[in-house]
Amino acid sequence: MRFLQLLFALVLLAGGVGIAQAQATAASGSVVVIPLVAQTASFSTEIVVRNPNASPITLNVAFYEGLNSGTPGPKACTQLTVAAIESKPFLLSNQCPLGAGGHFGMLVLEDAALQKTNVFFAYSRTQTPGFIGFSVEGFPVGEFSGAPADALGLKSQAAAPGFQSNCFVGALGETVSYQLLLRDGTTNAIIGSPLTGTLQPFEMFRYLNVFTLAGAPGDHANVRANFTVTSGGQALVGFCTVQENIQLSADFRIAKSVDALNNRQRRVTCIGQDNCGLGNPVSVSQPETITIATANLRRVYSMIITQPDYIRCDLVGSTGDLSNLQMRLRLPGDPFTSAVFVPSVGDSGGAGDTTFYVYTGPRNAVNGGTATRWFIDVETRTQATASDINFGITCSSGNGVEVPWFRGTTTYAAF
Repeated sequence: MRFLQLLFALVLLAGGVGIAQAQATAASGSVVVIPLVAQTASFSTEIVVRNPNASPITLNVAFYEGLNSGTPGPKACTQLTVAAIESKPFLLSNQCPLGAGGHFGMLVLEDAALQKTNVFFAYSRTQTPGFIGFSVEGFPVGEFSGAPADALGLKSQAAAPGFQSNCFVGALGETVSYQLLLRDGTTNAIIGSPLTGTLQPFEMFRYLNVFTLAGAPGDHANVRANFTVTSGGQALVGFCTVQENIQLSADFRIAKSVDALNNRQRRVTCIGQDNCGLGNPVSVSQPETITIATANLRRVYSMIITQPDYIRCDLVGSTGDLSNLQMRLRLPGDPFTSAVFVPSVGDSGGAGDTTFYVYTGPRNAVNGGTATRWFIDVETRTQATASDINFGITCSSGNGVEVPWFRGTTTYAAF
């Protein structure tokens, strides 16, 4: 009987913890989401909240039970007060009395102050009395987006030890419609049929044994689950697990996107173009422009770079216009007078260059290890121009960069 209870509890929970292994190190927030917590006959969740502030904070605690759980919907929870610099543990079952039966869902912790600017950290551990379990980190609510995202390496296998993949989808503060596709990791072919649905705010739905539910039972390996939002730009919480059926262990995989629709971390970003990317034309309505009157000035742009990283930027324009433009990269500091960056790998541009490619060096090589704004100079190769020059800038990087922003004009540099 004990084995059956444990098996039921693991099947109930599996698939909902995909975010844990992808936690960013910048993880404080005034609203923090723990994607999966549980209270069942065999499992309980303990949450730990750390207050890094010099004053106590009080948090609103909200538990949203999954649609496939015993009693779906929001549950009443008591507030949590955390002293200054304290790490405070609490049990889900104590903070949110749930009654008999099995319960799983999403926990949202929120600063209870009138102006919600107090940040904190959260972590959870869900386990049996015998310490079989898993950990789920807390994520700032803004980490979730409507960008297409993938959970990798799903599989199913009937032979011992047996593997089963499960996926969850969750909504935050908005109604969201979604599609979940299973794709072969090698060929990209669709496996089975799309799984679709609409979730109301803070609802969660579990796809237990996702291959079977997609109409593709049997053995599979190296499959990715592709989550897309079909209703707009609402945030979707998507994640999967692969569970092993002898030891009843599981791992947990967040669905990851390229840049989470975040202009601070675009892997490819542009200014002065209607469609971002090399080869796309300069914007018709909003190009960057050097006029005849400003041809003796240097235009300065800034963007946040997070070192260590590899960065490439290119000027985009007509062949005739590019032949009279040049660009270079400068270090953080004064927007108009900081030094030109001298990289150990690559070239930061200069006289006659319409592109640069650099390695920033390790984290502490620049600005004491703090990611901040670097500067891009664009000017004509000679101080005169016979007509206005329209152009754009495209930048790409491994970590993602901020969209270049125009900071102003200054003295012509004659690179």
